[in-house]
Amino acid sequence: MKKLFFPLALMLLTLIGCNHSTSNSNEVEVEPYTLIDSVFIESEFGDDYAYYTLNADLPVTDNDSLRNNILHWMLADDTEDHVTFFQNERDRFFAEDGDEPRSALESNYTLSEQTDLYVTYISEGYIFTGGAHPMPWYYGISFSKLDGSTIGYDLFDDPEQLIGLISENIRTQYFEPNNTEEEEYLFEPDETFQLPTNEPWIEAGSVVFCYEPFEIAPYAAGMPLCKISIDDLKPYLSEKGKSLLLNSTFQQ
Repeated sequence: MKKLFFPLALMLLTLIGCNHSTSNSNEVEVEPYTLIDSVFIESEFGDDYAYYTLNADLPVTDNDSLRNNILHWMLADDTEDHVTFFQNERDRFFAEDGDEPRSALESNYTLSEQTDLYVTYISEGYIFTGGAHPMPWYYGISFSKLDGSTIGYDLFDDPEQLIGLISENIRTQYFEPNNTEEEEYLFEPDETFQLPTNEPWIEAGSVVFCYEPFEIAPYAAGMPLCKISIDDLKPYLSEKGKSLLLNSTFQQ
C-alpha cells in the first residue's frame, strides 16, 4: 500500500491543478499602463502647461474574445497596440484640443469587478479646453465571459418598461440624499425620463443607470445615476439577463 501512495497523490494533485486551471480560464487580471505628459504653451493669454494623463487596467486573460473586446473598447476596433494608440491620442490632444495653456485631459479605465460570468470596467475622466469648467464623464461597461460581448440594455426584454423605475430611483437615490431640489435641477421635474444614452452596467448585485451631463439636468447636477438591485429587476430580465445575473458567482 505504501508504494501506491505517491503515484495516487501525484494523480490527485494533477487533477486538482487541471480543474483549477479550467475554472479560472475566464478570470481577468490586469496589467497597469500609465502615460503622463505635458507641453509648455505660450499664448497671448499667458504661458502655462497643457496636461495629459492616462491610466488603464489592460486585460490579461486566456479568454481571447473577452480580451480583444475589452481592448477594442479601450482603444479602437481591430486595435491591440495600446502603446501606439495612447501615444497617438496624446499627440492628437496636444495638437488639437490641448493647444491652450492649462488645458487638460485625464482618462482612467479601471477593472471594477468580475464574476465567473461577466467583468465590469469603469471609464472616468475629464477634458478641459478653457471656459468655465471641465467636461467630465463617468460610465461603466460590462462584458460577458461566455462570448466576450458587451452587456447593456439587452439584459432586459423591453428596456422601455424600466423608465418609471429609473425615474423614481434617480430622485430617491441621487437628488434627495444630496439635498437638492428636483425643481431646480431637473429639466422636466414632473416627468419621467427617457432611458440614459449610456448603456447600463452591472455592479455589486445591481444594475447601474447613469445619465450624461445635460441629459436630464444642467451641468451643476452632475451625472445623475441610480443602482437598482437585481432582485427588483427580475421581472424585466431577458433570457440573457437571467443567465448572467442570476447564475453568477462573485470573484473579486
